[in-house]
Amino acid sequence: MIGADCLWIMLIVTVHLVDVSLSDCKFPVHNTDRDLQKRIQPLVGKTFSGKDASEKYKYFFGVCTEALAKSMITGGETYGLLQKSVETNKFYRLGKYTNTTIISGNDWLILEYLDGEPYHSHCGSEPRRGRVMLNCDSSVSLGTEELIVLEEENNKTHDCFYLFEMKTSVVCPKTLNISLSLSVGTILIIVFLCVMSLYLILGCAYMRFVLHAKGKEQCPNYEFWQDFGNLQADGCDLVCRSKKPPGSRSYKGIGDDQLEGDDERDDHLLPM
Repeated sequence: MIGADCLWIMLIVTVHLVDVSLSDCKFPVHNTDRDLQKRIQPLVGKTFSGKDASEKYKYFFGVCTEALAKSMITGGETYGLLQKSVETNKFYRLGKYTNTTIISGNDWLILEYLDGEPYHSHCGSEPRRGRVMLNCDSSVSLGTEELIVLEEENNKTHDCFYLFEMKTSVVCPKTLNISLSLSVGTILIIVFLCVMSLYLILGCAYMRFVLHAKGKEQCPNYEFWQDFGNLQADGCDLVCRSKKPPGSRSYKGIGDDQLEGDDERDDHLLPM
């Protein structure tokens, strides 16, 4: 009973965790498009990091999860995109993973994290937001992706944003790659089988529906195929014969020398 109760509790906890991860991974603009969520499903729950060119800031990115654990940043709940100052160790919350829009292409995706921490003096004190471009790269295996900082657009009065790029094989289009290397002999066999199939199908149809043949007579060229085995046997016997031909038999009869005689003996047999 104890083992069954433990198993039941583990099952409830597992189901709860799955529901939380799926329910928190919301895209309000595309809340009905399940295909977009399936495309990034391998990245769900994973976190990534990167630095800018000056290495003054470090960035943390989480797909449908917190960019950093709660123990590492106070008040960082539901934030999937964070900026950290290397000098002051201060965090700036760029966007929530619970309020994310997603835009898709054939071999790319863009996740835009909204509801970030407001700017202090510029960009109209609007909330920060960040855009992460997921570009297809089949050479990057899952779990080895790196977050690259492209730019921070904050020299405007509104619509400021942070732009990132991450190459991954997850967003690559799923194609069926089948390499077939057929030899010449295989191609000839396939062509021969196709021709024979058409010959039998069309020939039987013609014999049955046009000539109204019945039974075995429906087979095209039935008489030829009936004797085909005998013809093969005769040809093989002619080419591969190993038996010696029978010698000519000698007959002991009357020779020509015995037939030659005196012509005068036959004179009385001639008519007079």
